[in-house]
Amino acid sequence: MARLSDENVKLAGEIIGRYPVARSALIPLLHVAQAQDGYVSDEAMEHIAELVGTTPSEVLSTCSFYEMFKRSPGGAYRVNICRGISCHLNGADELIAHAAESLGTPVGGTTSDGRITLEAVECVAACTEAPCLQVNYRYVGGVATEDFDRLVGELRNGGRPDVPPHGTVATVRQQIPADRAAGVSLPSAGGPPVWWERHRTANDATEGNGAGSLPEVAPAGASGMIVTSRRDLTDGHTLEGYLRTGGYEGLRRALAATPAAVHAEVRAASLLGRGGAGFPAGVKWGFCPPDVWPRYLVVNGDESEPGTYKDRLLMESDPHQLIEGCLIACYALGLSQCFLYVRGEMALAAERIAAALNEAYDAGYVGSDISGSDFGVDIVLHSGAGAYIVGEETALIESLEGNRGMPRLKPPYFPAAVGLYGKPTIVNNVETLANLPWIITHGAAAFVGRGAEKSAGTRVFAVSGHVRRPGVFEVPFGTTTFREIICDERYGAGIRDGRDLKAFIPGGASAPWFTEEHLDLPLDKAAVDAAGSMLGSGAIVVMDSTCDIPRACHNLVRFFARESCGKCTPCREGTSWLEVILERLLSGRGRPGDLDLLTDVCDNISPGLSWPPRMTTICPLGPSAASPIVSALRDFRAEFEAYLPRRIPVAAAPLAS
Repeated sequence: MARLSDENVKLAGEIIGRYPVARSALIPLLHVAQAQDGYVSDEAMEHIAELVGTTPSEVLSTCSFYEMFKRSPGGAYRVNICRGISCHLNGADELIAHAAESLGTPVGGTTSDGRITLEAVECVAACTEAPCLQVNYRYVGGVATEDFDRLVGELRNGGRPDVPPHGTVATVRQQIPADRAAGVSLPSAGGPPVWWERHRTANDATEGNGAGSLPEVAPAGASGMIVTSRRDLTDGHTLEGYLRTGGYEGLRRALAATPAAVHAEVRAASLLGRGGAGFPAGVKWGFCPPDVWPRYLVVNGDESEPGTYKDRLLMESDPHQLIEGCLIACYALGLSQCFLYVRGEMALAAERIAAALNEAYDAGYVGSDISGSDFGVDIVLHSGAGAYIVGEETALIESLEGNRGMPRLKPPYFPAAVGLYGKPTIVNNVETLANLPWIITHGAAAFVGRGAEKSAGTRVFAVSGHVRRPGVFEVPFGTTTFREIICDERYGAGIRDGRDLKAFIPGGASAPWFTEEHLDLPLDKAAVDAAGSMLGSGAIVVMDSTCDIPRACHNLVRFFARESCGKCTPCREGTSWLEVILERLLSGRGRPGDLDLLTDVCDNISPGLSWPPRMTTICPLGPSAASPIVSALRDFRAEFEAYLPRRIPVAAAPLAS
């Protein structure tokens, strides 16, 4: 147990200097402490409190909220086996039981030699390779019992040099050279960026396309891909590979126009948000109040919805595309600084983004005087620490400010008006921003032409569960059907082992379930909304005829109960009671009224049990827990009834004499 080393104190100073408010560096500094000692000690928390100007109890409050931070030593290798819905459907429970028996330690325990700590964790966003696990946050996929035993042997014999010591989340760190930095944007700054007025009123007559309008669009290629075109390139994540394939062309075109022209093009593209709510990005941008400064961009890369792993693919395979999208958004709105929040468990994504940012700073694409202009903005990479709830935009902001990730009330805390540090903040999803370079390069009209009337462009969907070919697929938005993406050989390739479809989740764990009758619905927001569900996070989880529906339902409810932040009573208490009732039912101790009790508890969390849900909570997590129960009881009630005992045993009482 120790305070931070001199080297880490120097690193802490660099990290703190990237944020307008020192406390925002709290979570990154906790990662530094854990990398140093393998866990977060009391002494380290006291030291961090001194560095960021708060109290040790405040640091402990934040530290204790996040799953990744450990308060006591564990094994050199933390083996985290995913038990999310897709891994559950592919044998994760059996793998966990085998691992505990093989290692001779229960879940949460450490082997007698002190080498391995075994954990069962929620979805780690690797559903293509289910069942999967992470070793010190490095992915190992498609793990059968014999694979697990072989992996353990390699770990004990030093056969996995690719796995860093526990606590080291990323082996590549972001560097912001002092001579390239645009500088932090203090909440008290009170004015727009120095470049804003000149660009806002610029006359672009030199391009021959009118005052400040975008240059003539470039023709789009024959490929139907917009955001995944580089996924199969071995160097697609590097600056060289990105520039070779047209990278940063959208930024060049944006800088040749006024910010208003760029914003107008995004609005004309009808780009729906790709994070879950599906709100038009260009409209959302317009909610920033005029003449209120500074403004910030927060990128939501905390992809934690079970079954969802599309954003992880985009961050790992094409980080420069995301960076370019961030720059275009900052230019269009006069945003002074960008914070790119990446889910903590996604170590490779963080490393790829850090390396890409370092390349982009060195090449003049990020920082001050971008591409020879006077436009400048810093992008700060910020790793989370394991909390599903921070995917909600106001909870994300709370986390970025160094607090427990609990949602804020709306109103007044609509981020575009009152966001990070109380200033206007745009929160956009990774996939949303990744579309911007293509839109600005090829034009809004070409983007609209790629999809349906009210679902423009393409959309990336993650298909997993009981399909022959799980994966991430970019398809025309609004015209592709569920049947195509599940059954077509180009995509999911049908149900595994020739079995029948039983049910599928159309938009991540929060979405009400669909059955075979919904297969011909298009992947269109309006159509899916009208059918009583949502496309949500773009995760389609398929369950075949062998699926035990009550157990699948319990898997999802347990997730929401574990991930509830506890702020709202209906969610904190309701999700826990739902889990308890389902566990009682599955263990053979169910009561005759339990199915009606499940419905009643759901109704207390989300009155009326309709969709979209009526809310008794600040955020949708509580009502999301009701979705699998309401869906499963509606379509598969008999399976729940089959778990009820036929006769309730009554203890015998002595006969009266």
